[in-house]
Amino acid sequence: MAELAIGQLIKIILGILVVVVVIIGIGFFFKDTVLDFFRNFTGGSTELVLSLLK
Repeated sequence: MAELAIGQLIKIILGILVVVVVIIGIGFFFKDTVLDFFRNFTGGSTELVLSLLK
């Protein structure tokens, strides 16, 4: 019975590690794209507000 619990615990830990690695990989893959999108988005809205204030 204890071996079954240890086996399940190992599977759970490996599953969590796989999910964490996948999330980190997606983060590194889209890091530049997402950051550039938000930089352009905030920069565009700032310029729009400044042009309306002039």
